[in-house]
Amino acid sequence: MSGYNKSFRVQVAKEATQLEMKGMEEHIARKYGIRPSTVVRWAAIYREFGESGLGKKISSPTKKSDREIQLEKEIAELKEEVAILKKAAAFLAEVGRR
Repeated sequence: MSGYNKSFRVQVAKEATQLEMKGMEEHIARKYGIRPSTVVRWAAIYREFGESGLGKKISSPTKKSDREIQLEKEIAELKEEVAILKKAAAFLAEVGRR
């Protein structure tokens, strides 16, 4: 996860998830000498997974599969088709008013 040990991450996350510390991520980050985005990330992991979530390495997203790439291309094509159809519908509606 990072160069910080689990007990440090848990300590920061617990502090950041206390109700009275809501919105104080920058203050907590300065206190511990880390980035506010790190505080936010650790707090979110702690809320979702508890202490165990902060103890294991979370891998970065893996390379997209061929299927994911294919689906993303298909989505882009469909969005383009929708945009074209919207323009055509608007054009035909305008022509119909004349």
